[in-house]
Amino acid sequence: MTKRVLGNIIPAMLNDSLPKYFDPRKYAHNEMSFEGNVPLNEFKELCAILASDEGNAFIHLDFRVDEDRRYIATGSLTAQVQVVCQRCMGAVSHDLALDLSLGFVYDEDHAKNLPESYDPVVMTDGEVILADMVEQEIILALPIVAYHEESGCNPTAVKYASSTDDAPDDEKPNPFSILAQLKAK
Repeated sequence: MTKRVLGNIIPAMLNDSLPKYFDPRKYAHNEMSFEGNVPLNEFKELCAILASDEGNAFIHLDFRVDEDRRYIATGSLTAQVQVVCQRCMGAVSHDLALDLSLGFVYDEDHAKNLPESYDPVVMTDGEVILADMVEQEIILALPIVAYHEESGCNPTAVKYASSTDDAPDDEKPNPFSILAQLKAK
């Protein structure tokens, strides 16, 4: 399969053809693209957060050198992940759809000079580990707190989550009322 970009024919890598490591400089100079799936179970840090490691992340990136001679890639990342519902502690499905605008830099100092429109990706010895980059993008996009719709949660969990047992009860006697009575005498 091939793609036509600016009159040049470039290979479109699919699924198991995704590179483990890639040199963004080479891809940008040749205005190459790649796309494919990465299994979620390849992401150890992400799997520790998720309720399930099943599924794939689909990534598409188009590389180029911008007008300021920066190595950049634009594209998208989609995934359906199972996160933990904070109400019932069960798995809740969450769809991620990210627009990516990445600037590849040599170190953190160069990252500070990137325009805000680019997310910095630091290259190690001129290369990027694709799985690490995808994993970090997914982790940053996860919701801080996730819930099912109330009808989707375990009814017992919903009952305890909305319980007012911890709230002060007006009918309970004040333990200091005895002290107040003694003070009044």
